[in-house]
Amino acid sequence: MGSGSNLFSQVLSHQVLVCAAGVTGTGTLEYSQTIGESAVEIFNTADLVLTQGFQQPKMILLNVIPPSGNGVNVYPNPVTDFINVELFGNVSRKFRIEIFNISGTLVRTEKITYSDPFWEIRQYPADKLNKGLYIIRIVSEDGLINRTFKIDKM
Repeated sequence: MGSGSNLFSQVLSHQVLVCAAGVTGTGTLEYSQTIGESAVEIFNTADLVLTQGFQQPKMILLNVIPPSGNGVNVYPNPVTDFINVELFGNVSRKFRIEIFNISGTLVRTEKITYSDPFWEIRQYPADKLNKGLYIIRIVSEDGLINRTFKIDKM
């Protein structure tokens, strides 16, 4: 004679029930937020608060002073997930950002225009790039900034 038993487990849905939520965008920038969901963890440093929950897309940087002058920076090197391109300046400026593989093939290009003083860190996904060396060229239309960076994709 056989025996049997009933087993029950928790069923999780990919729905989040919250009392308020919203999504807004301005073309290149999108912001989404929810109110009422629980945060699972909170990580703090002197200048960063990062929460982990169902949806926590916002990082808050505190006490950050924008760089002075005009310039660009590209990091990290070597790169695995994202290439960060930091652009800053005190006057309006137009940029062209180009990413080439080591054989000289253009992998990505983008034009960016700033009409006011600016400081922005743009992230470009690198997870689909093949391993190897890449050249990132950043040129301003007025010729003040003309920089080339070599990045190693791991």
